[in-house]
Amino acid sequence: MPEALRPGGVRIHYEVLGPAESAAAPLALAHGFGVSHEMWAWQTPYLAAGRRVILWDARGHGASSAPPDPAQYAMAELAADLRAILEVAGAAGSCVIGGMSFGGQIALQYAVDYPRSTRALVLSDTTTRGSRAAAEPSQVPAQLARDPGLAGAYLGMQGRADLTPHLPELAMPALVIYGDWDELIADGVHRLADGLPQRRVVRMSGCYHGTSAQRPKDWTDIVQEFLADVDAGTPVAGELTR
Repeated sequence: MPEALRPGGVRIHYEVLGPAESAAAPLALAHGFGVSHEMWAWQTPYLAAGRRVILWDARGHGASSAPPDPAQYAMAELAADLRAILEVAGAAGSCVIGGMSFGGQIALQYAVDYPRSTRALVLSDTTTRGSRAAAEPSQVPAQLARDPGLAGAYLGMQGRADLTPHLPELAMPALVIYGDWDELIADGVHRLADGLPQRRVVRMSGCYHGTSAQRPKDWTDIVQEFLADVDAGTPVAGELTR
């Protein structure tokens, strides 16, 4: 895998799939917490059939660097990692940005920080922080504390800025996907959906957190339909159950 070099010697490994030349907007997909870009292995053969798909290992995950300082895992820093990758890959001008859970937080931060470069958003199993209190280093779960990458990313998630006030500024098309049994985001997913001006919300029946793994074909179909509308310039709206 190629890599993007970030300040402090941090190396972010990434992969670009799909045709080098395509009229369709490229798609960058951020993985969930504690896994790697390989979580998208089922989806990528379909998503990359007609467009470039950019995957990467967030710092602290997979083959990317895991700096020891928790401050280096701020959500804005994770979004800047993605920006660096897209610049190297030649996709920084306009790209669909997506992610699942932790990855959705990165995607949303990227859209807030780089709105003119965000063609559309795919936000799966994620929400804004809301009024939840930030975690202290002493509150990192014991099973994560021994891993600087996971501990740092955990603190980055828990201490991220609340982007709820910025949602009305995000005028790009957005897709919000969630499982109807997902208790992890049940108190916030509607806050996310209600704040986005142009969004399609899809509730996936019988799913907990991690809809893309539980019903991978249906999840991929939902995203493909959204991307087709984005490419065609068709307005997106509505609330669906699948």
